[in-house]
Amino acid sequence: MSGSGKKRLFVIDTDAGLDDAQAIMMALAQPDINIIGITTVNGNTTVNNVSKNVLRLLKTCRRLDIPVYQGCDGPLMPHLDPVDAGHYHGVDGFGDVPDPDPVDPKMIKPEHSALALVRLANEHPGEINLVAIGPLTNIALALRLDSGFGSKLKHCFIMGGNTEGKGNIKICAEFNFCADPEAASIVLNLLGCPVTVAGWELCLKCGFTWEWYKRLISKGTAKSELMRVLEANTIVKFYKEGSSEFYITADQIIMSVAIDPKTVKAHEEVYATVALNDPLTRGMMVIDWSEHLQKKPNVKVVTEVDHDLYGKYLQDALN
Repeated sequence: MSGSGKKRLFVIDTDAGLDDAQAIMMALAQPDINIIGITTVNGNTTVNNVSKNVLRLLKTCRRLDIPVYQGCDGPLMPHLDPVDAGHYHGVDGFGDVPDPDPVDPKMIKPEHSALALVRLANEHPGEINLVAIGPLTNIALALRLDSGFGSKLKHCFIMGGNTEGKGNIKICAEFNFCADPEAASIVLNLLGCPVTVAGWELCLKCGFTWEWYKRLISKGTAKSELMRVLEANTIVKFYKEGSSEFYITADQIIMSVAIDPKTVKAHEEVYATVALNDPLTRGMMVIDWSEHLQKKPNVKVVTEVDHDLYGKYLQDALN
């Protein structure tokens, strides 16, 4: 966390599923962070649903002052075999739990996410921490609109990809990268600013016990109640009594890293790219662990986190 009096500037690019919601609340809970925009992208659900989900979340957190920009409604290139996460997050991305009092969608800004990203980077050169917790379509498009976009960012934190070839949506691919492999490839290879990545295998190592989860959603706050309600269907479907020892998180991990660098206990600086052509590996993050390509490292891959500190930021989010 920052030791100066000046607030750190965050922009969050999201496909607003259940883990995204907690990740956004983690940033909202930090008094030294100023979220100057949230950009939405197709992923866990349609981009229209994503934008509605973000507004619902901001309403609960009493932060509808934060501008929301709607972005890409699909990947850069049409997919013959598109992926979605409706099986986990629900068709609407928020557990298929209707909003009893939805925010007027006119609250969504008319400016496209990619244009907003470029503009904000130009208005705050060298100051923005971009936290990407969905497919990277908006960010890749911003790079195509302005090739210098990445050089104007302070840091980009990405939840996506994998380090050991373990997939969660395909054989070898993690969802965020698999949803738009071309965008992920563009971002890793062309962004140019410092990039920190938390991959899927790290998520599998950072689960919490069910006793811990019950404490998390039993705080009696509006935020904890929202998460309890939204996650109920997913918990029943995927974590039936005794079927899983741990509650697995994803986007929340990279948000903890963005909030506090001390969350990272171990990392590797490596060159990484994305497989695009082979149907079995398409969307997989390919890491040159042995430096065969002799290319300069372009990402810092987090391999271990301070679990207690990470848990604290999650708890803070729902207080």
